[in-house]
Amino acid sequence: MQQYDLISLRSFITVVEAGSFIGAAELLEASTAAVSRRVSSLEAALGVKLLNRTTRQLDLTEAGRVFYADVVNIFLSLDEAEEKIRSNSETIKGTLRIAAPLSFGIACLSPALGGFMRRFTQLKVQLLLDDRLTDLVGEGIDLAIRIGSLKDSTLVASHIGDINRIFCASSDYLDERGEPQTLSELSQHNWLDYNLTSSREEWRYINGKAIELSGSLSTNNGDVLKDAVIEGAGISLLPEFIVAQGLEQRQLQEILSDFRPEPLGLYAVRPSRKFTPSKVKVMIEFLREICD
Repeated sequence: MQQYDLISLRSFITVVEAGSFIGAAELLEASTAAVSRRVSSLEAALGVKLLNRTTRQLDLTEAGRVFYADVVNIFLSLDEAEEKIRSNSETIKGTLRIAAPLSFGIACLSPALGGFMRRFTQLKVQLLLDDRLTDLVGEGIDLAIRIGSLKDSTLVASHIGDINRIFCASSDYLDERGEPQTLSELSQHNWLDYNLTSSREEWRYINGKAIELSGSLSTNNGDVLKDAVIEGAGISLLPEFIVAQGLEQRQLQEILSDFRPEPLGLYAVRPSRKFTPSKVKVMIEFLREICD
């Protein structure tokens, strides 16, 4: 059997996890052609076809599935060994890729990130702000910050804190339309909806019947909703960290304070591994500090 190197093996694993040669090339900082050559070299050395390549999709062969399952933990073990050495040297270094929701990243993480970087001067941070759910493995994310319920059981989550949400409106809107006194009265108002939360949330139901909410704006970003509420467009339910300044400056007014929903969980999520890298540990600890 021909010999193959670790670079070819890592390229194969990355292609599988990224789902494409293009995605793997970005993660490995190599050309697509180079990654393809490495995988082909691995296949030649093994004497088997590992991947079925078509113009539309990429699939593992049966041999590829077996081989991937057997070798995927090799690099996890190598990474863990390297990380233990770094931990023993008490120097946190390398690159930490973090994904966070846009509004949370700007309001909470951005003001504190400089302090974190001053504390760990040899650590490079790559911060991705996006309200979509990132693919941690496919996009090479070390740590993602997520708010609300977690659906992916393959990930490891650390509870960081809780996010309170507040029903709010502007005084101009309330002067014009009146202030609702109960949740059911929201059906008579222009509801500005954050569409990444579930319409099955408990607070939206009274005696098992859904409150009929409708309005002129639906978006996946809380800051857009906040601005619309400040301008008197309607009523919304928003995280406290987004509306705190508006409430303090009396641009916004809390309503229905007796009906606040249960807080949402704030989590630091990482790929499932037995060993947590030191750079991830220190970021989780830092997040707990700033969210305390």
